[in-house]
Amino acid sequence: MSIVEAQDRRMALPPSIRVRLAGPRDCEALVALLDDPAHAREAHAREQVLGWLETPGITLLVAQSELGVLAVAVLLTRIMPKPGGGMHKVVEVDNLVVRPDQRGQRIGRRLLAAVVEWSRQRRAVQVEAVVGEEGARRFYESFGFAQSVDRLVLAA
Repeated sequence: MSIVEAQDRRMALPPSIRVRLAGPRDCEALVALLDDPAHAREAHAREQVLGWLETPGITLLVAQSELGVLAVAVLLTRIMPKPGGGMHKVVEVDNLVVRPDQRGQRIGRRLLAAVVEWSRQRRAVQVEAVVGEEGARRFYESFGFAQSVDRLVLAA
């Protein structure tokens, strides 16, 4: 990328987006968003998207503009026991993906803000994100997420 291209990209206004629930009509756009062109994995991505769309407790929110689907957040809603008794709702961001050509325009932050608002509207007491890579960790921490030490994990 030349300096001129980089400057043009920085000066371009972020697209006007709206966040909405994904549905079966979004399947092809989601497969394209999640598919890794370096690998022959389209069938796997299609199965994964269809599984998410059909599974109770999983919600997909998409950020969309006139360009189409720009990003997706895959949310898992769980009912968890509270310390001392009772139950509460927790929403976990299982996956958040922004189209590669749209990264750096704060679309992920806008989608994550919508995720938090969606969770509050459903009376979730907590939004969690499980991250593996440092870039994702920095993204969530810059949004206000803090590391939690109350989860124990065992690999199956």
